[in-house]
Amino acid sequence: MAPHSKELSEDRKKIIVALHKDGKGNKKIANTLKLSYSTVAKIIQHFKRAGSTQTGSRVGRPNKLSSPAERHIQMLSLKDRCRSAISITAEIKEVGAQPVSVQTIRRTLHRIGVNGCQPMR
Repeated sequence: MAPHSKELSEDRKKIIVALHKDGKGNKKIANTLKLSYSTVAKIIQHFKRAGSTQTGSRVGRPNKLSSPAERHIQMLSLKDRCRSAISITAEIKEVGAQPVSVQTIRRTLHRIGVNGCQPMR
């Protein structure tokens, strides 16, 4: 399976709906805007069902950490590269920020791309 592409902007979706309301077919709209036929068909189908082109809310659990909190964790880790996730968690608890587990800190550092290291003997 091919990877999913980025979502179309609201402006492009509104153009597709406007062309559809003008009576153009899905294939003509797809050729005009250089999109696939299925993309155009799905957007029109969603518009007919929901009455708008806006995307609904996503499923899944929301992130525990906000992006500023993630940047703070990254800064703490990069300041002292050999610092453990346990000590970062302790400092975050000290500051009085949102309490998180050590595993959450590890996942965040891994997602950001900061790998662990050990001090030289």
